Amino acid sequence: MTVPINLLKPDQKYWYARLMVSAILADGEIDKAEVEFLRQVIGVVKEPGQKVALMQLIESKQAPPIEEPPTSIPDQILAAIFVELMMVCIADASFDQTEKNFLLQVAGMMRFTEAYTKSLLAWLEEGLNWKRTQAQLLPPESGLTIGQIPVDRFTDAQKYWYAELIIATILLNGKPDEFEMEMLKMIVNSVETKEEKMRLFGFVKNRLAPHLSPPPDLPQDVLLLVLLNIIQVVTADEAISYKEQTYLGQVADICEIPTPVFSRLMAWANQGIAWKNNKNGLITRVRRTG
Repeated sequence: MTVPINLLKPDQKYWYARLMVSAILADGEIDKAEVEFLRQVIGVVKEPGQKVALMQLIESKQAPPIEEPPTSIPDQILAAIFVELMMVCIADASFDQTEKNFLLQVAGMMRFTEAYTKSLLAWLEEGLNWKRTQAQLLPPESGLTIGQIPVDRFTDAQKYWYAELIIATILLNGKPDEFEMEMLKMIVNSVETKEEKMRLFGFVKNRLAPHLSPPPDLPQDVLLLVLLNIIQVVTADEAISYKEQTYLGQVADICEIPTPVFSRLMAWANQGIAWKNNKNGLITRVRRTG
């Protein structure tokens, strides 16, 4: 999450959460790519009545009206909020006129200068182009969607292998954060037997990464999707270390992903990291009128 939530007061958090819901519902739909944003937004608000109000908005799919920012929110936090709104709008690799109008309205309410707003939207377009290249990373005939691993079609052995791989990936850099713990619980609960669940929870509890093993009879296009998912997990913090890159190479090897294909995936990932990191300069250089 780009926005330093801990610096916001309760009323500012609720305003921010409503604004994020407005962005998610700007096109009238909730895409699977936007679900994680929703989960994070609901977690921002602590007052039960406000949580209920947000859930009612989401269930109705009616975007709340855009409201003026509460007073005393620093300029750079407003810019960070706007950046997050842009990331929501292009989460599904599309960006229509309704979403653009929404962003322009918010930029006006935040009193961004015209030149600064243009630079923000230029950054958005760069990210949109990067996201659209995702479609070229998987064979079109595979019928697979990036970010959606078909675990429900896996055999028991394949589910266990995938769970071990996710655990090894998340434990690569030590203690999992709150979001990663939720992911681990979901993955562990996908396996079939109690014994397997206990064994996997043991890895997590003891911070002991499972040994990487070859996949049990998974199609090559599914393995490519799995590797892409692992790359996204590793680079979620908008950086990649030498240790992480070496690990990804090991995953590619056990999945028998050809070197040219792996290189193309890593080039795509590094392009995304660079794009996301460019937002930091934009936030720092915020310009407002008045």
